[in-house]
Amino acid sequence: MSSDDPRMLAREAHYQRFLGPMNDNVMHSTDVKPVHIDIYQFEPTEERPYWTLITGGMSDQRQIQPEDCAEHMSPRSEIMMYVTEPKPWMFDVLKGLAEMPFDHDTFLHWWHTVPNGKPMTAEPSELTSYFFVPPYFEAVEFGDLKIEDDLVDVLLLIPITDSERAYARQHGSQAFEKLIEKVDLSPVVDESRTSIV
Repeated sequence: MSSDDPRMLAREAHYQRFLGPMNDNVMHSTDVKPVHIDIYQFEPTEERPYWTLITGGMSDQRQIQPEDCAEHMSPRSEIMMYVTEPKPWMFDVLKGLAEMPFDHDTFLHWWHTVPNGKPMTAEPSELTSYFFVPPYFEAVEFGDLKIEDDLVDVLLLIPITDSERAYARQHGSQAFEKLIEKVDLSPVVDESRTSIV
């Protein structure tokens, strides 16, 4: 992607406005895919005591057409994670998920769960699935990013366990989200955590 691409420039300006200064350590895709996914790393600050990883490029294309979107949905998205320290598996996960809608003719949005089939972490863990929620921990204006007149919905990725995914499927994603709130589960990835159900 060209460094003067207006979509990339709009995203980067928006990210820096809300997430802090952008360092030079951007993970760039080197393969040829329908979308070019970069992953930006924003260092911890006093106000944000964790790393923020966020994709750039997923929103270059619509996952779904606007007329097919539910009232709360935009056709364009990016994916974000909060982590204690960036690790290679996190970049693989973000890149793979951001490419999924275009590789498999599907879409990802808030309250979706996605199975991974095995631990996503490099070390053994119970985290085998993905859950997406709105970026609750960001300013309301964080949702104002537009690409080609479409709002961009940012999906906050919460790694979950098989039993948590089963709970969400059985009781509904909103019920699972309420359980997350009840136990005060941190949005910062904890590779060693056990299931909350």
